[in-house]
Amino acid sequence: MEELQKVIKSICDDFADINAILAARSRELDRRELFDKEIETEINNIKKNRHENK
Repeated sequence: MEELQKVIKSICDDFADINAILAARSRELDRRELFDKEIETEINNIKKNRHENK
C-alpha cells in the first residue's frame, strides 16, 4: 500500500510540473500575441502616416 501511495504521489508531482510548464507557456503565448498586435498597429500607423504625407 505504501508503494502505491509513493507511485500516486510521484504521478501527481509530475502532473503538477506539467501544469506549471503549460501555464508558463500559455502566458508566453499571450504576451507574444499582444506584442504581435502592437507591432501590427505600429506598422499600420506608419503606412497611414506615409500615405497621408504624399
